[in-house]
Formats: sequence, C-alpha cells, structure tokens
Amino acid sequence: MTQNDRLEVVKDVLRKQRYVSVEQLSQSLNVSSMSIRRDLKQLCDLGFAERCHGGARLPQNTVAEVDYDEKKVSFIEQKQRIAAKAVSLLKPDDTVYLDSGTTTGEIAKLLCSSSIRLSVVTNDLHVAILLSSSSVDLTILGGTVHKRTKSVLGHGAERLLSEFRFTKSFVGAPSINYNFDVFSPTYDKIPLKRMLFDLSSQIYLVADEHKFYAQSLCLIESASRFTGIITTKVFDEEEERKLEELGISVIQA
Repeated sequence: MTQNDRLEVVKDVLRKQRYVSVEQLSQSLNVSSMSIRRDLKQLCDLGFAERCHGGARLPQNTVAEVDYDEKKVSFIEQKQRIAAKAVSLLKPDDTVYLDSGTTTGEIAKLLCSSSIRLSVVTNDLHVAILLSSSSVDLTILGGTVHKRTKSVLGHGAERLLSEFRFTKSFVGAPSINYNFDVFSPTYDKIPLKRMLFDLSSQIYLVADEHKFYAQSLCLIESASRFTGIITTKVFDEEEERKLEELGISVIQA
C-alpha cells in the first residue's frame, strides 16, 4: 500500500470515527508508528485533520443546538441499545431522574411497557407525555419551556429538583471532547445537570458513539464524575488506557 493509499484510508476512518490513534492505524495498516505519524502530519498540514494526544481528529467544530424533531430520527438503533442497557440497571422502587433528550425518550418508551415499580422525575415534555400513560409515579419539573429541545429549564425547575433525591439519574449530552469532558451548547441547561451530582446515588451519562470527540460551548463536567457512561462506542486500547487513567467507567450497550 502506497502512502497515498494510506492517506485515503486514514481520511475515511476519520470521517467515520472523527478520531484515529497512531496505535490503531499502525496495527490495522501494518506499518510503523513513525510512518503513521508522518501520514497524520501530512493530513494536518493539508487541513484534513488536527493533531491531538495519541493521534489525530477531524478539525473540531463547535456543536450547536439541534431541534428535537431532528434529533429524534438520528441514530435510533444506537439510542435504543443504550436505553435497553439503562433499563436493565433499574430495580423495583428506584427513584429515577430522566434528563431531557431523545435517548432518555427511548428509555421512557421502554418503561411504558414495563411493570417495574418506579418513581420518575423529568424535565422533558415528551418523556412526561409518554410516561403519563405508564405505571410509573411521575413528576415533571415546572419552569420555562425551551422550545427547541422540548425541555423545562430555569429557576422554577431548579427549585423543585432540589427537593428530590434519586437512586439513579440518566443524563444526556450533545458532545464529549477528547479529554472526556461533557459539554452543552447552551448554558441554561447546565445548572439542572450539575445539581444531579449532589442529588443522585448513581448518575449515568447516556451517549451514542456520535457524541464523542466533539465540543459544544459550555462545559458541564468531566465524564469521570459520572458513575458510568452507557454508550455504543467501542474504544481502542489507547482510549481504554486514557479512560482508566481518568477513572471513567464504560458500560457497553
């Protein structure tokens, strides 16, 4: 395989994964790490990639807010797998918080057909509508409606949320960067999400593989603060080492 052939392979992997490691490429292409580093340097010089720890990534753009109707049809199969794994963690009489988002919406759909005894609190209008016909005890937070995401935010929601304590919370996020920090595109969502760390015995981040290696405007927290990340993403050896160093638990969906 010529260098030009390798460059095309690397570009294709970047387009699919957003990130590649030197170790991954060296093994899959059966060439030395030094050759891979030269390939990555050339791609970076051409503007196709940018270097980061252990490899390269697509040039990192800021992830903007996406309308609910657009998000709900994206990556459905992955979200359903994550939802199934999340529901498998629940036990009778759990008190559960479901954050706003389409992945937590898939969790709600599964709870509608479940007979498990639960108390659920949410700030998501769609989740609340789904669960209003289920057997769970349901509370929806009051406050200002964020119309693009169909979620309830603001001081009213925060005051009511502070009255609850949860055995398990499931939180979504639009993006997780290369340092495994979790981001939101707008600040108004952050206070509710941050409060959950003090209110929850266990708090899980639910994120499909497409949420990784991108960044939004506002930092929520490091993924290490979560009990675990429930995800469809399969990490390579170098990523697994970094996750272990940061103390981040991954629950494969």
